[in-house]
Amino acid sequence: MKDKKMITLIVVIVLLLFGLSFARSKAPKPVDWSPTFINSKTGPYGTYITYQLLSDIFDKKNIRVTRMPVYNNLNKNVGEYLTYDDSYSYEDNDYSDTYEESTVSDYPDYETDSTTGHIEEQVGINSTPELEYDPTSWYADLDNISDTTSYIFINTSFTLDKLDMEYMLDFVGLGNNVFISAETIDRKLMDTLKIKTDAKYFQTDTVYNLTDHSAKKYSFGSIQGQVKFNTDSCKLSVRPLAFNNKKDTVFIDVKYGKGHIYLHSVPSAFANVNMLQTGKYDFGFRCLSYLPKNSKIIWDEYQKQGSLGEGSDFKVMLNNPPLRVALYVILIGFLLFMLFRSKRIQRAIPIIKPPVNSSLEFLGTISNLYYRKKDFNTILAKRHAYFLDYIRKHYYMPTENIDNEFVNVLSAKSGMNKEKLSELFHIYKDLSTLAFIETQPFLRYNNLLEEFYRTVKNK
Repeated sequence: MKDKKMITLIVVIVLLLFGLSFARSKAPKPVDWSPTFINSKTGPYGTYITYQLLSDIFDKKNIRVTRMPVYNNLNKNVGEYLTYDDSYSYEDNDYSDTYEESTVSDYPDYETDSTTGHIEEQVGINSTPELEYDPTSWYADLDNISDTTSYIFINTSFTLDKLDMEYMLDFVGLGNNVFISAETIDRKLMDTLKIKTDAKYFQTDTVYNLTDHSAKKYSFGSIQGQVKFNTDSCKLSVRPLAFNNKKDTVFIDVKYGKGHIYLHSVPSAFANVNMLQTGKYDFGFRCLSYLPKNSKIIWDEYQKQGSLGEGSDFKVMLNNPPLRVALYVILIGFLLFMLFRSKRIQRAIPIIKPPVNSSLEFLGTISNLYYRKKDFNTILAKRHAYFLDYIRKHYYMPTENIDNEFVNVLSAKSGMNKEKLSELFHIYKDLSTLAFIETQPFLRYNNLLEEFYRTVKNK
């Protein structure tokens, strides 16, 4: 009774789990507000629209998506022009100093020209202090590249390791471009460029405007915080391209060697939620328009999704709600099965094989032994004794007196020819008196005896 109740309970639980799985699979999917910036995500903070419309700015055949690190993508590109020394330490160069995070007071004051509406620094719009030297001037001695490439990163945070940064900077120095839109940019890169950043957290939507299109205002919300750039310590040529309503620089163009590094701190401008709004969608595309139109485009997904094929099938199942529920149902059912089966299963009973009747094998062995010794007398006596015993047991006939009447009755009961039966008994009578039996007479007796058994068996 208890077993039936337990089985019923398990069945009910499994059915409830399957019902829950079915209900979850049919329920409307909740809106995913996580800031993934993945080009295949259609949620509010995916970049599906931006990526699909990228072909409106650049040639579609020149756009490719990568899910490999920077080094893997640029190794061949940069290696055609530069050779690297394994003993070289990038941290020993002149622009790897570290800086403390700047504060709002580190920034220069900005003024707005009432006649043009442009935001200007006190020293003049887009002005850059006169440089004592250009730390990237050595790139000028290298050959010009045939086709420029632009590397686009759009994410909440942008990170690089030492080797990736080395190749990326050389990639830009040769004449290519890198566009980085992130609220958190790798400290090693910012220290190398000698650009400081500062962030204000828990801020509401902020109004932004582009230097080249200052008449239009754009309002965006941040993911983590509002980030601004301070380029006072930068020894490179820097051009501010966008500001917020507090006159903080949020988009800059850094001239590095023959190429440009575009640093953008408002990645939410490229999110689907803003691309769907007519008053906001053109901000992101105006920022991307600074990249050369005929440039090849590398769209990075590695920093958001990892390498292609990274993880396992379980990762795919866990990322899909219906598959995730199905997986949980299977695991729970398996655990319940193992739990109850381990308590109820009976220990295996060993199989005991019955004794094997080896009488016939033994008889065959003895017969072969006699036959090899050609002891036909013994074989004849034993076979005839077995033959008479067979007659007594199966036909209930006495065998003390073998005469014609006996042969006639045995022939009728067994179905064997009477003449052959008479011959069988006469051969035995003749052979039994001999001290040594020849092979041919014995074989004749044996053949007649075997024919008797075949006749009896087939009757």
